[in-house]
Order: sequence, then C-alpha cells, then structure tokens
Amino acid sequence: MKSIIEMGSMDWHTIGFEFQKSYFENLLKKDRFLHAYLFSGPEMIGKRKFAQELCRLANPDSASVLDADRLVIGPRVNEGESKIYIDDIREVNLFISRKPLAGPYKFVIIDDADRLTIEASNALLKVLEEPPPYSTLLLISSQPKQLLPTITSRCQEVPFLPHTDEVIKKMLASKKADNETSALVTEIANGRLGWAIRTIESGSIDDVRTAIRDFRKVSSQGVAERLQYAKKLYEKEEYAHAVDYWLRWAHAHLRDDEKAHRAIKGLLRLKHIISQPQYNHRLALETFLLNQ
Repeated sequence: MKSIIEMGSMDWHTIGFEFQKSYFENLLKKDRFLHAYLFSGPEMIGKRKFAQELCRLANPDSASVLDADRLVIGPRVNEGESKIYIDDIREVNLFISRKPLAGPYKFVIIDDADRLTIEASNALLKVLEEPPPYSTLLLISSQPKQLLPTITSRCQEVPFLPHTDEVIKKMLASKKADNETSALVTEIANGRLGWAIRTIESGSIDDVRTAIRDFRKVSSQGVAERLQYAKKLYEKEEYAHAVDYWLRWAHAHLRDDEKAHRAIKGLLRLKHIISQPQYNHRLALETFLLNQ
C-alpha cells in the first residue's frame, strides 16, 4: 500500500506553520528523516499538536494498531510531578529497541524536554548516540537553553514562532466568539493558538476576566487586602493560571516606564518560582503582591 506521502495527499489539521509543513513533507518524500528533532518556541503555540500530526502522516497505517509506533512522555503533572526521570528514558529505550509494527517509523515525543533531570538527560544522550535507523525522537521545549548542549547538538532544531493576531482572530471567529471576547483572548494569547483554543473551548474566558479584574483592584488596595487575596488565590490552587494572565495583560497594557518594567520583571520571577514545587508558592505570591 502506498503511504499518504507517496500519494501526495498531506492532510494537515494543524493551523499555520506552513514552512515547517513543507520542510517535513520534503523529508518524508525523500525518506531522509533524521533521528532527532528539537521543536522550540513559546509554550502552547501548537508544537505538540504539530508533532502528533507529523507522526500520523508519516505512519498512516499505525492507527489500525492503536498507534503502537508512537510513544509520548513528559512530566506527570497529574501525579504532581514537574520533571522527566530516568525511568521514563528507560521506557523510551525499550520502546525504540523493538521494530515498528505498522511503520515505517517509530516516534518518541518528549514534551517539555527541558524538564529532564540530569540522570534522565544523560540516559537520553546515550539513546541519541546510537539510535535505531527507524526511530525518530521529537523533543518539544519552550526553554531549549535549559537542555544539555550535548543533547541539542544531536538534534535538528526546528523553531516555531507565535501565530499572528489575524490567525488567532480567524480561529475565534470560527468559534463564534463575540468581539469583546475575541479582543481579550487575542491580547492575552500573544500568539499562543493552543491557549486560545483551550480557553474558548473550555469556557474559561470568565476566569481570565476575573483574574485580571482582581489583579487591577488589589494593586490599589492596602497590605491586609493584598495578603488576603494571596491567601484566597493560593487556597483555590488556580494561581499558576492567574499569574500567566497577569503577565500577558501587563505586557499589553502597562506603560513603558520603570514601574511597569518592575511589575513585569516581578511577574516573570513569580511565574518561574511557582513552576518549581520546592519553593513556597504562597510566600512568593504574597511577596509579589506586597511589592506592587
């Protein structure tokens, strides 16, 4: 049976990224896939969806065997984990040691690859040094500089840039979003199409509005109100999303002055701290809000 590549019917479902689509279509037609690629770019712009699409198009017959030729790993967020461990890479090694069932490729998608521990990174390096000819690893990262240089040097980097506002607005129009919602989502998305789609489809746009309204309100209140708000936000366990909304709103609205730069710098630091489980997140929230 001819593959979807040979029949010339590349059925991409991913929006945008025309250069990347053309690049991989040419590689697949010539059967010149490399053993490892690094998809780099801002979070939630569609890198993972693109990787999944690429696997589907390269292995069009794999769906019949429940996609047995694709493995996806990443931090087990649902289990409270923020790292990728050496046991995960051992699973990768075992997976690619077996030949494809439906082939011709075996794909491994490593999401948030910058979350690899040192031990996992070293184990992955060994995989990259002697990969089977049929295997391809797709590393995805919004912070590629956090990866070991020895890993990135063995991958072909494929950069992904944020989508334009026009692309975001077109998607929102297809979802029947009103003008006010479209303007706010486009502003906060900052080119992150994946975030925009999730926000609309999950109905969480009201959470975005509330977070921004409360942030603006509490910034003009006293110490007691700020501490109470930090406590409330922390106990609801939704502060990571709220901080992201604050940061995106600040980028779009705050004036270009010293106070604005200080607020954005503080938000960037706060976002980093609350992404790490070893830090005191409530204290970080309180400290940031008190300094506004």
